[in-house]
Amino acid sequence: MPSATTSYPSGVQKLPADAPLQDVFNLLKRDGGVFIKGLISEDDVDKAWGECRERLENDVAWDGEFFPKETQRAPGLINLSPTYTKTQLMNPLYQKVCEHFLTTRSWFWWGNDRKESVSKPYVHSSVAMRIGPGGKAQPLHRDDYIGHNIHTEVSSWDDTRDVNRETAVGLFVAGCKVTKQNGGTAFIPGSHLWGTDRKTPPDVNLCVHAEMDKGDAFIMLASAFHGGGHNQSENEKRLVFATFMTRGYLRQEENQFLAVSPEVARQYPREVQEIIGYSLSDPACGTVEQIDPIFYLCPELK
Repeated sequence: MPSATTSYPSGVQKLPADAPLQDVFNLLKRDGGVFIKGLISEDDVDKAWGECRERLENDVAWDGEFFPKETQRAPGLINLSPTYTKTQLMNPLYQKVCEHFLTTRSWFWWGNDRKESVSKPYVHSSVAMRIGPGGKAQPLHRDDYIGHNIHTEVSSWDDTRDVNRETAVGLFVAGCKVTKQNGGTAFIPGSHLWGTDRKTPPDVNLCVHAEMDKGDAFIMLASAFHGGGHNQSENEKRLVFATFMTRGYLRQEENQFLAVSPEVARQYPREVQEIIGYSLSDPACGTVEQIDPIFYLCPELK
């Protein structure tokens, strides 16, 4: 088991961007979420906003109840915003967290040889969301329901037992000052440890709210109960960039091969192309003509 995070009090913590990585890991295992102050510069947040603004402002109302009608969305951010991709999706701290929680290691026999297969995480979804005044709160939910993840209730995290417990990790970056009043995300600390077979629904009275300055981030395990908050302000629009990564052998929530055009994908560095999905999930998921899909995107690499 991880060493107890004794230097931090109870409750969801706010850490500086240069906090020890192990502290970030331990707090996520303890609480299911952690705030990172100033993870993204305000200039980079504004640039990302400028690159996706046209798509967001031309969004149509969601047909259903999950997103209130006052919500505007810009999905497919990798296709829209190089700044978002470089500074948020590929943020080194976030990528280290995803590597820690979402890398899958398995052993198997190949004839007489015993081999290890290592599947690395890749992007699950990427969207900017702006909730306008009057937007109602989302129902509390777990984002890993998308991957049909089933949980056994535990009292605390165990590194050996829970190495494959998570199927996704989220990063929420504030595009403006986010408060409870203007719809800051509601989150139940510790709910990542709850079992799927609980007989009662999640209680909103257990929630804390993600209150952040522009550029602050909230990293959350996808097993934690949460939901967009109720925007009770008179004239504030709450803007948040949301990114999720998932295990390399699971299907992506957002189909990146259609959301990101090949022409745009070719403009990114190899590491971004691989996180989009142009790579093999070891040992053999994702082939094209039985070879690594990177050679389909960039045939000159053959």
